[in-house]
Amino acid sequence: MNDLKFAFRQLLKNPGFTAVAVLTLALGIGANTAIFSIINAVLLKPLPYREQEKLVTLWERNPQRGVEQEFVTPPNYADWREQSRVFEQMAYWNGVQQLNLVTTDGVEKARRAHVESSFFSVLRVAPLLGRTFLPEEDKPQGNRVAVLSHDLWQRRFGGSSNVLGQTLTVGAVNGRDYTIVGVTPPGFRFPDGCELWLPAGWNGVPRDRRGGHWLSVIARLKPGVTLTQAQTEMNTIQARLEQQYREAFIGSQVAVIPLLEQTVGRTARRALLVLWGVVAGVLLIACANVANLLLARAAARRKEIALRAALGASSWQVARQLLTESLLLSSVGGVFGLLLAASGLKLFVAAAASQIPRLQDVTLDGGALVFTLAVSGLTGVLFGLAPAWQFSRPDVNEVLKDTSRSGSTGLRAGRMRNALVVSEIALSLVLLIGAGLMLRSFARLAWMDRGFNPERLLTAQLDFQDTGFGGWTRPTNSRPHVPLHELMERLRQRPGVQAVGAVGSLPTRSGGPPGQPILIEGRPPAGLDDLPKTDGSALTPDFFRALGVSLLRGRDFTEGDQLHAPPVRIINETFARRYFPNENPIGKRLATPDRDNPRQPAGRAPWDPPDWQGPWCEIVGVVSDVKNFSLNPEPVPQTFVPYWQSPIYDPVIVIRTTGDPAALAAVVRSEVKAVSASLPTPVIRTMNQVIAETVTQPRFHSSLLGLFAALALLLAAVGLYGLLAYSVTQRTQEIGIRMALGAQTRNVLALVIGQGLKLALIGTGAGVAAALALTRLMRTLLYEVQPTDPLTFAVVSSLLLAVALFACWFPARRAARVHPMEALRYE
Repeated sequence: MNDLKFAFRQLLKNPGFTAVAVLTLALGIGANTAIFSIINAVLLKPLPYREQEKLVTLWERNPQRGVEQEFVTPPNYADWREQSRVFEQMAYWNGVQQLNLVTTDGVEKARRAHVESSFFSVLRVAPLLGRTFLPEEDKPQGNRVAVLSHDLWQRRFGGSSNVLGQTLTVGAVNGRDYTIVGVTPPGFRFPDGCELWLPAGWNGVPRDRRGGHWLSVIARLKPGVTLTQAQTEMNTIQARLEQQYREAFIGSQVAVIPLLEQTVGRTARRALLVLWGVVAGVLLIACANVANLLLARAAARRKEIALRAALGASSWQVARQLLTESLLLSSVGGVFGLLLAASGLKLFVAAAASQIPRLQDVTLDGGALVFTLAVSGLTGVLFGLAPAWQFSRPDVNEVLKDTSRSGSTGLRAGRMRNALVVSEIALSLVLLIGAGLMLRSFARLAWMDRGFNPERLLTAQLDFQDTGFGGWTRPTNSRPHVPLHELMERLRQRPGVQAVGAVGSLPTRSGGPPGQPILIEGRPPAGLDDLPKTDGSALTPDFFRALGVSLLRGRDFTEGDQLHAPPVRIINETFARRYFPNENPIGKRLATPDRDNPRQPAGRAPWDPPDWQGPWCEIVGVVSDVKNFSLNPEPVPQTFVPYWQSPIYDPVIVIRTTGDPAALAAVVRSEVKAVSASLPTPVIRTMNQVIAETVTQPRFHSSLLGLFAALALLLAAVGLYGLLAYSVTQRTQEIGIRMALGAQTRNVLALVIGQGLKLALIGTGAGVAAALALTRLMRTLLYEVQPTDPLTFAVVSSLLLAVALFACWFPARRAARVHPMEALRYE
């Protein structure tokens, strides 16, 4: 207690030193506490399901084709369920999509999934009200029932207990009525924020097609079964199925992924761990800074410490006193760090809630408090050990001499302080290089040439799901697509509109190799794995002109390319270069395999055209490449079909304007309502907004890394400045003697700056070596930038040395202004 009281008085007597040390520690501890809370909530906290560690997701996997996670085909799922012995239960759902709910106020969007009856029991989720689905409701055209989420129940029915048995109308036109049979507990919205669950019997998925990849699968491991055992058994089953159905394009293996890992995702996990490493580096730099401050302060108190030793204090008692002061500093820093963490968490969650799963669960809970306490104690010991070890055994006779103020005695702890500054510089360089790589990657991603001009371009996402393709008579699809065609014609007549086109979907694929196999006439492959792979999309005439894509050869689609017209395709430049090198692809023909019905007559090869899904399609044009809007944009082989020959529910209209595209948003909404009052309001965004959304995640990561790297650089610069300022103070007599003997101002400047730059160069060398090893962990977070990019290393190293030179300049100027008479005056 005496040590604690004395330490408290010492800190109060030196408010400047105390404020700098506490602020430095608060920044480091607060950042680490905030990141720990995020890591704990996102990566470590169990999912809210009973025995969640036994839950896994199952995917088809084919490493030979570069496919890591593919949806499961219904026949494969049935075989898995029948043959596997490692799972208690298994269930599937068929995607999560938005649908239209008819309400008294109009049409409301809700996310729905068609799930198997065992879905809720696999997750061990009991309904809050009513029941879940019955096994007979898995059969096609079974009971038309629905289970609501707690949020939808509260929003749509006001939390009424009489909701069971009421009718829910799905679809604004020709809607279907579903009877509500259950409500889930609060917070349950699996999968992917689902609000409404419908029976699998109404999902419309053909159940006998071995090549149709539609299902997501979840399973619960039996007690005592490990992930490795499950993986081994499922791979064995899948290998048998692949041999039995080689023509069906099914995966060769099964990916068994823990549900927690699947929920978080590998990219988010890697990004959070990298961020935690950066923040830990900031804390180490803060510790080194405070350790340097304590070393300088202990050196100034060496007579006091020597007197304590002369009066009988042991080395342990002296070390204990110094450690008590450092622990008190770290405790106060931890308190302020906790306040900074609370504020920082709010900003982080607000900025990244849509990018990182489970982020809404982040709180400063008891675990965060324990972590803060542990970090505060650890940092207190870490930066307190250096002065405690250095000054706990003073040479009493030497220190108490009047001449002990000489430069050599004043710099007794110089080596340790130098080592700490070198460590700070090395750590800050590693963080700066990591931030530089991320910033350069983001710049390439944000300002890359995507193959079209996004300026003055407006997009409108339509929804025809309730109108039967907006005029198509299902199931024959034999009539023209009247509403979409009429809407586009009306928009073309509007002032300021240059071109209007529509596409099945914008190129927002998430990366990875293209997955649609295709056959080129006259080139039979050696096997199914040798088929060319492409991405595809359906689009209307004039789409390429609206987007600003160049037609390189042949012709564009025309209004004559209707449903019953000869099938045609347009390919992109990458497809032409890869599969038609040194020849003109116009007039060549392509076909698509029948993945849904792969059965072959005896003696016929699986790629014979009569057994393929569609007839031969003639290539009529070649267009320039358009890079996809993913985090890893790249040109891939693409084939395009006329939209009128392959319509879908939710086309995107693209409008090229002469002025501000956002000004046409109201016009588009009014024209949509004029064409079909039953259509939901379209989602309207400029193309620049669409692209900006795709780079939100790397922008966020780059900003955070840049912020913490700048903080690390500031701390390192302050540490170097503090060391040199203290060195100048201790060497005042030496500098005075040098100047009395004829040293010029430039000589003194060179002396001090040289001392600082020497440390900076050593730290830079060590930092470059460490960065070469550590930045390889960021490879998956970078786009078109190598982890060892020499330009980034050179620029960042130069920046650090420039900042170090700036930090050296002020102590050097102070030293150069020392007057010899003042320096040599005897105290």
